[in-house]
Amino acid sequence: MMNKSLALFGVLSGMVFFTPLSFAKDETFNVYKKCHDEMEWSCDVIRNTNGKKEKVYGSMKSPNIERLNQSYYHVQMSCGSPCQAHSFLSRNKQEDDATQEFIAIDTKSNCLIETDSKHNKITARQLNSKKRHTLISTQHPIFQNVPIFDIAQYTVFQGTSYFDPKGNLILLADEIDDQKKFKKIFPNPCKL
Repeated sequence: MMNKSLALFGVLSGMVFFTPLSFAKDETFNVYKKCHDEMEWSCDVIRNTNGKKEKVYGSMKSPNIERLNQSYYHVQMSCGSPCQAHSFLSRNKQEDDATQEFIAIDTKSNCLIETDSKHNKITARQLNSKKRHTLISTQHPIFQNVPIFDIAQYTVFQGTSYFDPKGNLILLADEIDDQKKFKKIFPNPCKL
């Protein structure tokens, strides 16, 4: 009896190991850079979706690429000081998005915070949405000690502002007096 059980177990185990698993499709999605020199003066940004490679950007200088979540990669590229471009590449290129005035993004909800320097405001929107919510004017009196420039207004907030685990935006900036920090919390800015 025991030999029959062992034999049956062996046959079933062999079937599991040698049967191709067709019920789970392995979908790959990644974005990476392929540089043409050691100094990264000329790099291509490549999207690989299920083995299909597509050059999204060519000859970019030192692009920084990070995975945001299962749906997006964040690609930061410089186009000169203070010019920069931030692209959000998805596995489906129709869902790609971009901004030149990036402040922060919530990796859980894809809530993008950016400035609109032309209209002097900080806005929130979901990736791939044209519907922007104005959070605050950059000319509001609470910013009187924050050195906001006429162009590239995002620069003072970028790199320090972030989303907390509850999805609230923590808007931070250095004030004119380097000893002080400006801080304002916007609860769930894309859920207005």
